[in-house]
Formats: sequence, C-alpha cells, structure tokens
Amino acid sequence: MKKIALLLLILTFYGCSKIDDDTDDVCNANCTTLQGRFVTLNDVGIKGVKVLLKYRISGGPLGGGSTRLIAETKTDDNGNFYKEFYIKDSELGETADGYFKIEYDDTDLDVNKYILSDNQIGNTTQPLGQAIYSISSRDTIIGNTYYLPKKSYIAVNLNNFVPIQEGDYFEVRTRYPFGAYIENNDLLDTEYSTGFSGWGTFQASELNSQLNPFVAENEQNIIRIARRKNGVNTVENFTVFVPSDNSIELTYEY
Repeated sequence: MKKIALLLLILTFYGCSKIDDDTDDVCNANCTTLQGRFVTLNDVGIKGVKVLLKYRISGGPLGGGSTRLIAETKTDDNGNFYKEFYIKDSELGETADGYFKIEYDDTDLDVNKYILSDNQIGNTTQPLGQAIYSISSRDTIIGNTYYLPKKSYIAVNLNNFVPIQEGDYFEVRTRYPFGAYIENNDLLDTEYSTGFSGWGTFQASELNSQLNPFVAENEQNIIRIARRKNGVNTVENFTVFVPSDNSIELTYEY
C-alpha cells in the first residue's frame, strides 16, 4: 500500500505543470515589446480583445513542465495593444528550453457582429495566436495585426437531397478572410489568413433545405458545396462578394 501511495505521489508531482504569474511585473530596462492590432472592415480597430503572452517549457512523458505568464493586456479603442516585458536570460536564444506563445481571447466581443474564434455554430479553424520558438535579442517587437470580419448571412438552398447509401451528405461551407496578417493570400485576394465554417454544420436534412451560413461582409467569400453521393465525394467552389445588407440567395442541386 505504501508503494502504491508513493507511486501516486510521484505521478501527481510529475504530472502537475508549474505556473508562475509575472503579469504584474514592470519592465524598466532591456525590454521586449508585445505590439499589434485587431481590426475589422475598413481597417476599423476593435476594442476589448484580451492578449496574453506565455513562456512554456514542456514536460516529459509523464507531463509536468512549466508556464510563465509574462504579460497581459487588451486592445484599446483603436484596436491597438502594447506591452513591454522582460525576457529572462534562461528564455533568451535558440538554446533555451521553451518557447513563447501569444494567445488572443475574443470572447468578450459580440458574436453576432463579428466572425470570431468560437461562432457558437459552425467553426473557425484558423486559430488566433502565435508561437515564437526563439527570441535572440531583447530589442525585439513581437505580435501581429489580426482581422475579424463583420458577420453576415446568406441563404443557400440545397435541393433534391436523396441519399443513396449511408454516409451520403450535402452541405455548404464558407471561407473568408480571417485572422493573422500574412501579406498575401491568393485564395481570397486578401492580406489576411483564411477562416473556415461548416464541416457538418450546414447540411441538408430533407429533400429541400434552406440554410443560412455566415460569411464576411463586404469581402470575397468562397461558398463550397460538398457532396457525398453514393459514397463518392465531390466539391465545388464559388467565389461570391457579399455586400452590406445583402439579400443573396443561392441554389444548388444534389
């Protein structure tokens, strides 16, 4: 019994991850800068996005490791975030044991107004965040600009859905500008990454179904129609510009 208790104690010790919260520390010299911006349509800043910088050292096969919470802040009225912080000697350079991670939390924003990380229906698979595997010099600026589109909806009619065998489906998915600034995105002719919705959410459930997938307002969107018919998968992409106050209604046949 004592051996079992000791083993459980060891597993608990190694399985726990140590967390140090240094977010209240003030950097007075040799500072590194966390800086960026959140914007929406027409380069309008978004207020209230939470930003957290961590330094993470992974544990072994049994877990463990450590996390240092370094800096936290929020975007201001113009969508900007800015925070200076101090990198420890043990965290500096390519030989350091861990990596830096910037996490963005948009849950305080209006999910009916913007396309967010969690849209409560559908999904956005492009995460908001950035891993930085080494910082070699303290006189460095890290961060990025991120785009959260204005959310709009279109009507999509999926007609004549008659599944032939089990597993057949008929669904609409959407792609739109979303997330980090990457300079050039040929898929959507944008300077931001691509967000995704659908994948089992906006599916035909009867012979004729009308669905309302969300899309990015005043942007080029890709409307993807995916079918599995008699076990054979096909995909069609349609590029659609969605203006403000749109009344778009699209119809596709199974």
